[in-house]
Amino acid sequence: MSKYPMILRIVTFLGKSNFIAIFPILFLTFNCVQGQSSNNASNSTHSPKSSQSAKTLLPDRVSDHWRAISQIRVLNAGQISSSSDADIYVEYGLQRAISRVYTNGKIKISIEIFELNFAPNAYGLFTLNRGRLPHNFYEFYKGRYVVRYSKPLLDNQEYPSFLEAIKANLTDDKEQLPSLPSHLPDQDKIAESEKYIVGPMAFSKLENFSDLKNGINFDAGMEITTGDYHNGSGRMSLVIIEYHTPQSASDGYTKLQSYFSALPQSEKDRRILKRTGNYVITAVNIQDMPAAQNIINQIKYETKIYWAGRKASDIPFEFRPPDPVAIQEATRTVQVLLRSFYWIGVMLLTAILLGISAGGLLFCWNRYRHYKLGLDNAFSDGGGSLRLNLDDYPLTRDFQIKQSEKDSGYSGVKNSR
Repeated sequence: MSKYPMILRIVTFLGKSNFIAIFPILFLTFNCVQGQSSNNASNSTHSPKSSQSAKTLLPDRVSDHWRAISQIRVLNAGQISSSSDADIYVEYGLQRAISRVYTNGKIKISIEIFELNFAPNAYGLFTLNRGRLPHNFYEFYKGRYVVRYSKPLLDNQEYPSFLEAIKANLTDDKEQLPSLPSHLPDQDKIAESEKYIVGPMAFSKLENFSDLKNGINFDAGMEITTGDYHNGSGRMSLVIIEYHTPQSASDGYTKLQSYFSALPQSEKDRRILKRTGNYVITAVNIQDMPAAQNIINQIKYETKIYWAGRKASDIPFEFRPPDPVAIQEATRTVQVLLRSFYWIGVMLLTAILLGISAGGLLFCWNRYRHYKLGLDNAFSDGGGSLRLNLDDYPLTRDFQIKQSEKDSGYSGVKNSR
C-alpha cells in the first residue's frame, strides 16, 4: 500500500497548519520504515552467509614480497567434476574453488582455496585430507575455508609471513566445531589422526573401514569420527558413529552386528563392536585386546536432545536456541526507533534555537529601527503599540458622577449642578 493516502488522512485530521509543523517528523519516520522494509526485502533474497570476493581472498600482492603471476581461477562445485575427489568435496558442501600462483622472484607457490558452506564441514575436509596429500602439498583451514598450497620439492622453508597474510584475508564465522571428535580418548592416540566424516563418499576413503560402507545407513542422520591408536606393536583404528535417535542407533548396531557375524573368526578376534547410548563404536586391527577394551570403555555418551518438527516454533520456548534472524530484525527495529527519536530531538532543538534566534533578531531590529527614527525613548515592551498616558488629564466632576451612576445602576437619576 502506498504511504501517500495515509499522509492525506493525517492532513485531514490535523489540519493544514498543524501538519506543516510536524511534516519533517512524519517524513523522517516514513522514510526510516520504508528503508527498513527495503533492507528486509533484500536480506530475504540472500543467504545468511555472504562470500568474499575472489580478489579479496587472493589479491594481486601478498605482504611486501609476493605478487601474483597468474589470473584468478574460480570454479564452482559443478565445474570440478573432473577431479577424482569431486564427489567428496560436494559432499562436504563445496561452494567454489579459487586458485592463483604467486612468486617472490625466486620460487613459485600455488594457492588453492576451497570455500565450504559451514565451518564444521571445512574442519571435516581438512581432517580427511590430512595424511593423503602429495609430498609437496600442505593444507590449513580457517572458518569455512580450506587452503591448499604447494611449493618446490626441494624447498624446506615455511614462508610464515606469506601464509599469515593469506590467512588474514579469510573471514572466521566463529561457528562451533563438531564436538564428536573430542570424545575420542586421548590415551595412546596418534597425534592428528582423528577425522570427521559427513557422508558415504568420505567414509569409503578410510582404508580400514571401507568395508563397512554398505553396513551403515547414512540417510538415518549421523556423525562419524575416527582416530588411530597405538596398540601392541601395531596401529588400531577406532570409529564412533553417533546416531540422532535411539531407534536409528539400534537399527545401525543390528545391521553392523549382522555384518560382523559373517566375518571369519580370525577377523572377529581383531575387532570390537559396542553400543553406548546413541554411539555405535567399532575398532579394527586390534593386537592387544585388553588395552583396546580399556580405551573403548573411556568413551562416554553425552545425551543430546533433537526436537521433532520443521519450524523453530515447534521447539518449546524454554529450550529454543536464539534465532539469529529474529535477533537481527529486533536489532534493526531498535536502531530505526533510536534514529527516529534522535532526529526528532535534533529537529525540536533546532526549532527552539531558531525561534530564539529569530525572536532576538526581531527584537534587535525593532530597537534599531526606533533608534533610527528617533523614537527610542517612546519604545515600549508592547511590541510597538502606543500607550495613552491619561494620568495627566484628570476627569471633570460631571463625568465622574455619570460614571459612578452607571457603575451603581441608578442610571435614571440625573444630578444637576
